[in-house]
Amino acid sequence: MDRKFWFSAGAMAVAVSAAAYAATPAAPPPPIANYWVDVATSSGMGAGMTPGARPNMAQMMNIMQGGSSVAHALELRLASRDKAAAAPSAQHFIPPGLQMGPSLPLVTPVAAKPVRETPDTPYQYERPKGRMLIYWGCGEHVGPGQPTVIDFSKLAAGQVPPGMAAMAAMGRAATPPRPGQSASYGEWPNERDSRAVPVQGSLLGAHRIEGNYSPPIAFSLAAGQDFMPDLGLNEGAALPSGAITLGWRPASQATGYALAMFGGAENGDVIVWSSANKAAMSANLDYLPPAEVKKLVAAGAALPPTASQCLLPAEVANASPGGMIMMIGYGPEVFFAEAPKAPKWAARLRYKTTASLMRGMGSMGAMQDGQAQPGQPPKKKKKKFGLGDLLGNLPQP
Repeated sequence: MDRKFWFSAGAMAVAVSAAAYAATPAAPPPPIANYWVDVATSSGMGAGMTPGARPNMAQMMNIMQGGSSVAHALELRLASRDKAAAAPSAQHFIPPGLQMGPSLPLVTPVAAKPVRETPDTPYQYERPKGRMLIYWGCGEHVGPGQPTVIDFSKLAAGQVPPGMAAMAAMGRAATPPRPGQSASYGEWPNERDSRAVPVQGSLLGAHRIEGNYSPPIAFSLAAGQDFMPDLGLNEGAALPSGAITLGWRPASQATGYALAMFGGAENGDVIVWSSANKAAMSANLDYLPPAEVKKLVAAGAALPPTASQCLLPAEVANASPGGMIMMIGYGPEVFFAEAPKAPKWAARLRYKTTASLMRGMGSMGAMQDGQAQPGQPPKKKKKKFGLGDLLGNLPQP
């Protein structure tokens, strides 16, 4: 009797579980196409420069004369699970206000053939020399425990110094599509079209993306979804202590700010500083989701969206009179999808505004608006640590 009862109960439980499993709806399939649009504004020394490139003579003369520039940039990436029946082709049809014609071609990059390197001589480890001094925080003077000093000459081969934790970039950014990760892919700018985006251009209006490997994509951008304004980053006069006021114009769309400085001392030390209030939080000068920035602001790792200035501590300013200041205003993200459930396509727009200036050259970002504040002339340095040493660290659009 008991055996029959337990058998019946077990069978019923199995039946109920199976029914519940069958009733559970299957997860919707991912979108066929994902479209990412990165929207950047840059001002100061790095504005308008190709990422990784050095300035031309005209740009150098403009910099030396205290000039300023503002640039807009777009990066478009279309990834699809469908494969084109013929040669892949896609276009982003843009609003007239962008002033770039009817459309931008999304070109599939040609995969480069791997090159096998045959070094003439075997690699030999060369011990790095010099020191890196790491500072952090806004204020007239640095806090206790600063700087963190990393002496590269005392490190064993391959050893990571404990103080390098201070150089860990804060915040995690989402990863956009890349070539080779999907059946089809197209991007702009590309080898066919790499025009500069007009600084007077606007993204507001209707956008449409069509191609032979993606379902049609369409969305419209309204007020508050255009390019972010430039920050007008400027260097004020030094306080009696030597501290420097770094000021900027708050951007209405900004979710937070972060600043960093790279420079060199007279004795050859590399000076690094960030506006974060802790040593283990150096600035991430790239796109970050608003939710991530909110956490960083709460932790003191990023400045709040209402901030408009930061004091570069006297110890940092005096150690490196010619350092490079870099800054980012983190922007919003905007999402579109073909349908709330099981969309065939999804689009994501990310925004940022960046600025940079060389210390001692005054207000690189605000001079064109008459908001310049005179900076202090750089001291004569024994060891050259100039523009070429720092350009690789400029925030890129």
